[in-house]
Amino acid sequence: MKRLLCVTIIHFLVFAAVPGQSLPASSGAVNPVQVSPPEGANSSPSQTRPLKIPAGTPVEIEAAYTVSSLDVRPEDLISFRVIVPIKVDGITVIEKSSLVTGRIVEAKRGRHWGRAGKLSWIMQDVVAVDLTRVALQARNDLADGKNGVKGTSHGGEVATRMIVFGALMWPIAPLMLVQGFKRGENAVLPEGKRFIVFVTKDATVNIPID
Repeated sequence: MKRLLCVTIIHFLVFAAVPGQSLPASSGAVNPVQVSPPEGANSSPSQTRPLKIPAGTPVEIEAAYTVSSLDVRPEDLISFRVIVPIKVDGITVIEKSSLVTGRIVEAKRGRHWGRAGKLSWIMQDVVAVDLTRVALQARNDLADGKNGVKGTSHGGEVATRMIVFGALMWPIAPLMLVQGFKRGENAVLPEGKRFIVFVTKDATVNIPID
């Protein structure tokens, strides 16, 4: 009887000790998880330096592609590109080949009686290095000035032929009318044609500081 009692007590002590020994193994599970801050969270925002492009600054540009008065209409946009980069304090604010935009205001094909076609446009803006759009104008002294080209007129040629036909072939009047249907040439802005335009008003461009 005493032996049975001793064995029972020993078993009880052994099973009671097991939970106590397992506590340290599970205690780490309740520790809070340490989350690392996002990469770059403590980095300071990039700094920029404002540079002013003064009104009246000349910008040399060229036509990006050929444009004919036969193919465009008023309000259509046409493209140019910068030839020489613009710098302020030795820092480029408008890069070479930057996009320049113009807007068509007149587009007339060559007309009957030898009258030449017409093509004219106004400048809109150029894209600076920070993607700011800097307003441009065709003339430094006239904000709404236009650039333009004309086709070749054949009006004098048609008039001369009309006189000749009138004097020599008066009975053949229909031939005179045929001469009147001769059109002048369309106005064409060729790719690569160069212009100098001007910054309309002071513009600020923000340049990143390294």
